[in-house]
Amino acid sequence: MRFIVYIICLISLLGALPTKAEQITVAAAHWREFSEPGGEGVYLELVKQTLAGKQLKFDVGSYARAKRLFKNHKADVLVGVYKNDKTLLGDVTYPKYHLDMEFPIIAIYNPRTTKLRHSEDFKDLTVGWFEEYAYNRYVPEHAQSYRFTDIHKALMLLESGKVDVVVDHIYNLSERQKLMFETLELQGKTPIWLVFHDNERGRLLKNQFELAFEQLYHSKALAELFGEHYEHANFPSLFLNKQHEK
Repeated sequence: MRFIVYIICLISLLGALPTKAEQITVAAAHWREFSEPGGEGVYLELVKQTLAGKQLKFDVGSYARAKRLFKNHKADVLVGVYKNDKTLLGDVTYPKYHLDMEFPIIAIYNPRTTKLRHSEDFKDLTVGWFEEYAYNRYVPEHAQSYRFTDIHKALMLLESGKVDVVVDHIYNLSERQKLMFETLELQGKTPIWLVFHDNERGRLLKNQFELAFEQLYHSKALAELFGEHYEHANFPSLFLNKQHEK
């Protein structure tokens, strides 16, 4: 009898012990300073602070790989997504608060060889964009396309006249190239988001992110985390709109 009581007590004790934290996989592209392969960077630090208490695993590589992991349910969170990105597939849910504001998408061209006033001018041109992003939706279908994997190589091809236009962002241009090229805005500043699966697990993560994000904002910790990038992210507008809704 004593042995049986001992076993029952032991089982009760083991049941009371804290279980191992649930592992959450976060997939992201490698964006310098924002999401680094080692799990550092502004965006990943925000994930750490908003999903505190979770066992986080970061998988940082190419954007194509990050989306593939998420689509195959091998990642719980995907970092840096446009809301109008239809390639995600499946049921997804977005939090109330964006992650950052992406710079405008622009057409970059050499005015000495190319005249570009509006998107219809693309039809007789060779246009390049980063193959992992769906920037082709800003380019007429009858334009000749060139999909690149290295923005710096693409800009060199633009300099040499081997492509007519590169669709990308202004921050990838060197100061010399900013003087050399001209640009045409195709889409203005656009919010980018964390995205979660629209299931019980994903909704719980989204809710935790939202509550923690609000606390970080009101405590000024969010401004400290983003530093010089804080003003560009335009987080105060989120809470200004929220006050107006009350």
